[in-house]
Amino acid sequence: MSENETSTSSNPVLDALENVKKNVKENVQSVKSTVGTLTSEANLNQIKANVKKLVTDAQKDFSKLVNRDVAAAKKKIAAEKALLDKEVKKQTALAKKFIATQKREIATLQSKLEKLVASKKKAAPAKKKTTAKKATVKKATKKVAKKR
Repeated sequence: MSENETSTSSNPVLDALENVKKNVKENVQSVKSTVGTLTSEANLNQIKANVKKLVTDAQKDFSKLVNRDVAAAKKKIAAEKALLDKEVKKQTALAKKFIATQKREIATLQSKLEKLVASKKKAAPAKKKTTAKKATVKKATKKVAKKR
C-alpha cells in the first residue's frame, strides 16, 4: 500500500471528503446520462409535438372564450339598442304630442289675433285722421375756396 492510502484511511475527515468527491462524480455521471437520454432525437421530436399540441389547444380554448365573450357582448348591445329604440320612440311620440298642442294653441291665438285686427280695421276707417305733410327744406351750404 502506498503512503497516501494509509494516511487517508487514518484520517476520517479526508475519508469523508474522498467519499463526497466520489458521490459527486457519480451524481454528475448520472445526471449526464439522464440528460443524454432526454435529449435524444426521438424525445426531442416528441417534446416538440407535445408543445405544438399544447399551443394549438391553448389557441382553441382562447378562441372559444373570445367567441363566447363576443357573443355575450353582442347580446348585451342588442338589448341596449332595443331599450334605446323604445326610449327614442317614446320621446318622439311625446315631442309630436307637444308640437301638436303648440300648433293648436298657435292656431287659436292666430284666430283671436285676426279677429282683433279685423275689428280694429273696421273701427279705424270711421276715424280718419288727416295728417299734414311737412315740407322738407334743404339748407344751402356755402362752398369755401381753399387757399393755395
